[in-house]
Amino acid sequence: MLKLSVPGVPFQYAWVVADMEAAAQYWAQTVGVGPFFVSEVDSASYDGFLYRGEPGSLQMRVAWAQGAQGQIELIEVSSTAPNIYHDVIEPGQTGFHHVGIWSDDYVSDRAALEDDGFVVAQDMSPSNICYFDTTAQLGSMVEVIERNDGIVGLFALVAKAAEDWDGDRPLRPVAELMGG
Repeated sequence: MLKLSVPGVPFQYAWVVADMEAAAQYWAQTVGVGPFFVSEVDSASYDGFLYRGEPGSLQMRVAWAQGAQGQIELIEVSSTAPNIYHDVIEPGQTGFHHVGIWSDDYVSDRAALEDDGFVVAQDMSPSNICYFDTTAQLGSMVEVIERNDGIVGLFALVAKAAEDWDGDRPLRPVAELMGG
């Protein structure tokens, strides 16, 4: 039996979206989740970014908001190069992509999943975040995220913003979350 360092319920649920603004508006107005904090991501800023074991190229926007039962992540991909998001969701479409799980022992958890036959679809070294292709088993991927002060602190700010949120401005720049 596979034993991960943090077994149990995933903390993050992620959707690839065709339109970030429309998706954030939906989550805010229909589900009551928000505000979402959006950030631009370019794989060129990661020294060890790999897609399926080879250097990759990925540009996207991600946005996080805290729901009552977990974090919601929205991902809008602008890249046309092959990427893990388009491996699961066709470009221009919206759909569920992955669950995020914490790791308190990233090296051991990653090795355990690889030993169990799962393939690393995307590696974001040195940040110790990777995605395993579990689409055959789950219909989605699993993101393993090393739990550290930086990411925990960021996500705590997202959760705090949700507690105080009045429904206004469902999509905000992540710099605002950081006081900028």
